[in-house]
Amino acid sequence: MEAAMRKESKIGMKEGTVETMSQDKYKKYIKENGIHNVPVWRIVGFSGANMAVNLYMGLTMIMSFYLNGYVGMAVILASSFSTITRLWDGVTDPIVGFFVDRFKEKENFGKTRLCLVMGGLLLFINSFLMFNVTDRLPEGALRPVFFIFFTAIYYIGYTFLNISNHVGNVCLTNDPAQRPILSIVGTVLVRVMRAVMQMVVAGLAVKYGSMKSAELFHEYWLIVAVIATIGIVIAYISIAPKDVPAFSETNSSGKKNIRFSDYLDVLKNNKPLQMLIVARATDQFSNTCKTSAILLVLYGIVVGNYELSGGWTLYTTIVGLLMMALGIGAIGAKLGLKKAMQIGSWGVIFFDTIAILIWMVMDPKTLSLPGFVNGYGEAFSGFTAFTVVLFLVTVIGGGFQMITSSIIPPMIADVNDYEASRTGKYIPGMVGTVFSFMDKLISSFGPTFVGIGFALIGFKEAFPDLNTPYSRSLLLIAIVFYYGLELLGAVFNVIAMKYYDLTPEKMKAVEARIDEMRKENA
Repeated sequence: MEAAMRKESKIGMKEGTVETMSQDKYKKYIKENGIHNVPVWRIVGFSGANMAVNLYMGLTMIMSFYLNGYVGMAVILASSFSTITRLWDGVTDPIVGFFVDRFKEKENFGKTRLCLVMGGLLLFINSFLMFNVTDRLPEGALRPVFFIFFTAIYYIGYTFLNISNHVGNVCLTNDPAQRPILSIVGTVLVRVMRAVMQMVVAGLAVKYGSMKSAELFHEYWLIVAVIATIGIVIAYISIAPKDVPAFSETNSSGKKNIRFSDYLDVLKNNKPLQMLIVARATDQFSNTCKTSAILLVLYGIVVGNYELSGGWTLYTTIVGLLMMALGIGAIGAKLGLKKAMQIGSWGVIFFDTIAILIWMVMDPKTLSLPGFVNGYGEAFSGFTAFTVVLFLVTVIGGGFQMITSSIIPPMIADVNDYEASRTGKYIPGMVGTVFSFMDKLISSFGPTFVGIGFALIGFKEAFPDLNTPYSRSLLLIAIVFYYGLELLGAVFNVIAMKYYDLTPEKMKAVEARIDEMRKENA
């Protein structure tokens, strides 16, 4: 008996030593009142996960051309397919989120890294099968069945990778001075990459003569897959020391009393989450309406040179990013994330209104940039009035729009902390997937609306392509879906923020409460 007691005592001492060593290891990240932070380079590195999510999303944004050209779907059906897959994506969110929150974390493998690995593998494999194999199959029923099956698995991978951002942002830092940096770094990387990839798509479309070229999709997939995989690997390395129970649990015992019914409680009683869903879903609805077909109409047909879309996006994005960084850095850090969202939304309303008037009353074919010809086939000879005015409105308005979209990740992290302080449960997977499910449920109908819009003006069987002649109806369709719905989304943001109460003062109380819980349950 005494020998057994001595053995247990030694084991207890050993476990206590390990516990102490583990806590000491994390002291460098911990400040007072429950605040913890991280070196900025890790924030930069973890943004590779967000970049990868957006790159794989970019594949789906041009998917309708592949569906129309090789899977055999007409315009409305191809657009509706995007709606169906986004709804499926939303359905998988709660299931995956529940699984992630019940996952028992360890020091060497936490929830975030689980999501990065699962998401990266599923997206790489299934996107290869979707866009490199389907068009090589015999024509007929086999193609759509094959494509739909692997698309369903693809979106499960997309859900895992998307959740990695929600979970990772919570454990990476809760420092009010650092959470806005999550948005600045992530948005800069994503927006620059998006502009570069738009140039790639435009270049490939010109290279292969059509957006429906199988070779275009083969080459574009390879570029996306390689860059996204690199981003995921860097994110994995960056999050590793913070992806541990010490920064993602309120109870160090590791006991999890998480039920599927918690989803209803979160949605019903977390008011800040409800307001964030309203703001995000309306914004995302407008974003999903900005399909590749709308961009092609706006620049390839209305402007008259599709290659200009890539150059224009790159030029305007760089300047817009500076505005966004100043907006989030100055407003978000000093006045709070809520104030940043409000100011950004009013800016979008004002400048989108001006942009609509510019496209309607001026000549878009005079859009001119160095190294490109304009819509009349004329080489660059100086900046035209249309170019200058639209550039100013685009970069300033785009900066405000970037504030509203990029401020969402740290706001979700705040909402996660609020939920933990409210219920004692850290369930970032469930909170994040409630948010994304409602977001996708509402915004999923965007591509269908675009397809209906095209059908109403005569494009029922095929999308407009580079050889489609200009018409006033195409201009109106492009303006409504590119600017009009974004303006409407900003109006909803303003309304929602009136009822969003997570101010900087409220968040200090939230973090202090979470710190108390950890000490009580240690």
